[in-house]
Amino acid sequence: MIKQHPTSSLSKIPRHLPLVVAIQDYYNLNSTQPLSFGPATFINGLPDLWDNPTVDLDAGAEVHVIHDAPHHPDLRVITTVAEVFYRIVGARSSNITTDPASLRGKRIGVSLNSTSEYFAYRYLRDVAGLSPDEYTLVGGSGKDRGLCYSLPCPNGTLPDLLKRGEIDAMTAYEPTTEMAIQTLGAEEAVVFRNDSLYREISVMYTTQSKLDDPATRARIVQFLRVLTKVQSVFAKEPSKIWDRVSNITANGTTQTSPQTLEKIWPLTRWTGGLPDDVEDLLEEEDKWAARDKTLGRGPMTRERIESHVYRGVLAEAEALGPL
Repeated sequence: MIKQHPTSSLSKIPRHLPLVVAIQDYYNLNSTQPLSFGPATFINGLPDLWDNPTVDLDAGAEVHVIHDAPHHPDLRVITTVAEVFYRIVGARSSNITTDPASLRGKRIGVSLNSTSEYFAYRYLRDVAGLSPDEYTLVGGSGKDRGLCYSLPCPNGTLPDLLKRGEIDAMTAYEPTTEMAIQTLGAEEAVVFRNDSLYREISVMYTTQSKLDDPATRARIVQFLRVLTKVQSVFAKEPSKIWDRVSNITANGTTQTSPQTLEKIWPLTRWTGGLPDDVEDLLEEEDKWAARDKTLGRGPMTRERIESHVYRGVLAEAEALGPL
């Protein structure tokens, strides 16, 4: 069987669901030479890929690549799992209007050191025209960093803080933003969105040493074909799997309902592959990440960023055709 970590770390956030379905339903669990999948990680290194030689593939937002690539020249991004658009939700009672400039002076809730913080930075700079000293970022707390996956949102989550007026607006992974809209109510919620500005790219990555091993490479190619098949269903026939993926998200007392999934589905692209602009996105985001003095580095060069994006195995999978 596939040697992998529990999928609960993957299944809370909808962007990872194609991986869970691919592993559960399509991948050959009885293979004598299975792949091993690491858990989704959060900007704390990729320990499985380098510390555990049995792990072949891992997945997460592109910000993981940005934080870990400088220390791991062997890292290779090989495909996209999903592309996710962000929204900002503000409260009218905080004197927020449909004018993005009304976010000036406001307390904006985010998951710190994540793509939601980066989206807030980009939107407030490029759309609202604000500098970082014209607003205050407030980080979510708790084990999920303030995220909420179903109503009612617990105390201390970002939607709860917004409802109680401890923050004025927020942005986070879906479905947390949708939960904030539902918590505030349609009359109170003000929603800001700009899809052309930035979208989070959930990527799958491996190491060059794994790709250099012919047997492992062949299995990775096969898995990419499986993932492409699942993504096609997610993109073209989503109503067929909303109930199924809702059950996958169940974790203790939380579960993202099929109705919520239907609402947030248009915020995600399930087309897979590697977008032509992925290097541009990584380069721009890395400039923001390198502003953090605790990292002790400047931005990566364009050449270094390009070295981490590898389209070879994806091309091999496409050449074999659909399953």
